[in-house]
Amino acid sequence: MSRPKPVALGDVRLSVVRGPRSDGRWYWRARRSGARDTLWSGWATREEAIAQAERLVSEGLPAPALQLCADTMAELLATWHAHQRARHDLSPETILSYDKARRHLSALLGDLPPDALDRPRVEGYRNDRLGEGASPRLVALELRVLRIAWTWAVEAGLVPDRPLPSVRVKVQGFVINHRTPRPEEVVRVLDVLRGEHRLAVLLLATTGARISEVAQLRRCDVQPRTGRLTLRGKTGARSFPLPEAVLALLLPRAEQTEAPLLAIEGRHRAEAIRSALRRACRRAGVPRFTPHGLRRMVVDQLIRAGVDVATAASLTGHSVEVMLRHYRKVSDDDRAEAVRKAGLGELDVEPRARVAGGEEEEG
Repeated sequence: MSRPKPVALGDVRLSVVRGPRSDGRWYWRARRSGARDTLWSGWATREEAIAQAERLVSEGLPAPALQLCADTMAELLATWHAHQRARHDLSPETILSYDKARRHLSALLGDLPPDALDRPRVEGYRNDRLGEGASPRLVALELRVLRIAWTWAVEAGLVPDRPLPSVRVKVQGFVINHRTPRPEEVVRVLDVLRGEHRLAVLLLATTGARISEVAQLRRCDVQPRTGRLTLRGKTGARSFPLPEAVLALLLPRAEQTEAPLLAIEGRHRAEAIRSALRRACRRAGVPRFTPHGLRRMVVDQLIRAGVDVATAASLTGHSVEVMLRHYRKVSDDDRAEAVRKAGLGELDVEPRARVAGGEEEEG
């Protein structure tokens, strides 16, 4: 599927940002011609995006936003973070992580004018934070947030259009857990979990949803009439048909309110679920796996059951290409089963008789 070309309608310019999704929709952004302020964005077909742009033109464009100001890095970071808080596609955990990094960055770089942020300054920040005892992984995260904020500021016209100097932080001992659990291991873990944490892990293992999607579920996301659960993630909203046993657990919570579906205390529901899963793996004597491991497990189950790849991708909120490249892990058992199903080697060959000289003669 080729990437759609930009479209100009009056003072509105439409362009594709990313995509496509499994349903063929692209993520479009509508901006005022010659400006950077976003008037509309969302997943849509070309025709749907054009309809949105026509509506904007017919209703009249809003007045241009006031020119932002960032005389210091503290102002730049504060303005950037305020815009991130207004985004609906970011989880509360992501916003909080951004804010923590912003505070550390502002403490050491806040008085600098953005034009003065050069390589020695960024290297100095890295060295100062490591000298304070911050872990290399945390410092690397803060520098990544600095780069995200800087890129946003360039697009907003707050700073000169130049790349931020790249500074490396050597992170040792950090291993990403790519383990995909077996269903029987998940059952053992569920047996030692209780209450809201058990329900959260059950939803992850049933839907293959991202941890952020489960953590931010609301009571209105349960649809009793259709038996579906609405999941909202970075690729938009999708509807997941729930098995009857799981739906029965959620029906008492179904109501038309914005109240959280999971009664997990605090703002960090995702981290609480991760911690509970980590402890449960230890108590159950199961090699540790993460919520993302459950996502890979669900993809494997769908593909091994012979589910059409496009359907599997739509259930997990990915394009077919991304799902197969990053989530589907082919095992030795998969290969053996493929050979068995395909009947490889089952050739109807007529027997040959040996003749003098060791040569074979066709029968």
